[in-house]
Amino acid sequence: MTSKTKRVIAVAGCKGGVGKTFVSVNLALALSELGQRVVLMDGNLSVPDVGTTLGLDFNSSLSTPENNSSFWDGEILSGPSGLTVLAPASGPMWRQSIGINDTVKMISKLEQLASSLDTLIIDTAPGMAPDNVTLIQAAGEILIVTNQDILSLLDAARLIRLLNRIYEVRRFGIVVNAVTSKKTGSGQFERLQNILREDSQIILSYLGSIPFDKAVPEALNHQQALLERSPDCRASRAFQRLAHQVKAVPAPMPRGSIEIFMPTRVKEGV
Repeated sequence: MTSKTKRVIAVAGCKGGVGKTFVSVNLALALSELGQRVVLMDGNLSVPDVGTTLGLDFNSSLSTPENNSSFWDGEILSGPSGLTVLAPASGPMWRQSIGINDTVKMISKLEQLASSLDTLIIDTAPGMAPDNVTLIQAAGEILIVTNQDILSLLDAARLIRLLNRIYEVRRFGIVVNAVTSKKTGSGQFERLQNILREDSQIILSYLGSIPFDKAVPEALNHQQALLERSPDCRASRAFQRLAHQVKAVPAPMPRGSIEIFMPTRVKEGV
């Protein structure tokens, strides 16, 4: 496996409001600033909000032959620091619901983007709808976001068990968002390990925590990535550490199921 193997990271969390989009956006930007060619995909196909979070102009999508945005009823937008954003098309072109078959077709069509990126990060929808779970399991790596709320841990455990039992996904990275201290973050990870202690085939890796920071709501209110608006704040530095950690871990080989960029990743791993 080479260091240039395509990476596909799904940022997931069963409970809404844990900060999946916040983590997806800033992790993608942090990796981009490390020299990675990153595409951030808004996988919340019914209620997309990555573009809105970044304040992107949906009337100025990229239209080069290499990045033709019509192949999936979506738009390819230029984000900060060279980040590319793949978002569902606005307006009536995009269906309010999508089935598993539509998701599988979209996964197949994403192969067209393989040559233009190093890492694809998918900001997934909350909940365990079949189409959303299909999209999550199609990633080579799954990053689960939780927070200090016990309900977020219970919902994260439900999603992890579902992905393990139905799709045989074994490895999950864990990020605890909006913590009051590093000890709180590691404590939440230990609680999640406790909840899943009888599922011995599941492997959890603690990737760290993002501290509660007053710069976060300011960035959200101004529709900017935190790393763009306040690059030196505590939360931004946490994302920079997270990006270094993610980049340092070798990309896994395909599991052999329906996966994004599987033909390209198999070829790269030979």
